[in-house]
Amino acid sequence: MSPEPAPEPPAGESFAPDPGAVRRGELIRPAPVAFRDGDGGDEGDDGDGTELGAVFRPYLRDYIGDSIGRAGPSNAICPFVRGALRAGVMHYAELRVAGPTAPRAVARALVGYLAWFDRASQRELPEHPGLVVAFPGPPAPLLPVVAAAHRAVLPAVYARGCTAALFHEDPAEPDDPRHPEPRYFTAPAPFYVLRRIIPADLQLSLRVRQMFPAYHRLHAAEARRSRLRTKEAAERWNQACREHGLTP
Repeated sequence: MSPEPAPEPPAGESFAPDPGAVRRGELIRPAPVAFRDGDGGDEGDDGDGTELGAVFRPYLRDYIGDSIGRAGPSNAICPFVRGALRAGVMHYAELRVAGPTAPRAVARALVGYLAWFDRASQRELPEHPGLVVAFPGPPAPLLPVVAAAHRAVLPAVYARGCTAALFHEDPAEPDDPRHPEPRYFTAPAPFYVLRRIIPADLQLSLRVRQMFPAYHRLHAAEARRSRLRTKEAAERWNQACREHGLTP
């Protein structure tokens, strides 16, 4: 299934916090809610009231944000998750895909979430906010559609200074070499993650060609000042700059 061009969000698209759902053909898209996690306990859960939402908050805290067995806090799958939960800037939504939904329809929904997250995260920096969009239902029929939509919207994601990844449990599907973040985890359901591009993403931006111009635009000065510490990193940086016609 080939990816389609990145769509633009519909005029007037809004995800104002609301317990209801927005219907677009074969999609049901609840508005994002904030997961809060006080001192690491179960209090303060602002889940969206669904069974899957009730599972995802502790999953993010205790699996994605936990470093036990991973040799230290910096080796958590995502070291920012627990801080985002404590700060109330880890957002959650569910995109329910029903029937023969086309990748373009899912892509339009993801672009709507991207626009919402861009506005929300600009207010919440520097707390490393994130948005998790879960896809309830059997993964097998969903994954080809969602993966195609994810690839289609990546240019729009990078243009807004964000990065995204799709995580799921299906090891039969090979990694996408254009976005080689780890994707196969034990998970309650397939899920899509949006976050801001940060200075620590230098190595990721050097691996992912599409992402490098956005990283360069946002963090080139910081990279030159403190992150190009090795000859190899400097050479890869200069090569990437040449490939994109950017200033080394």
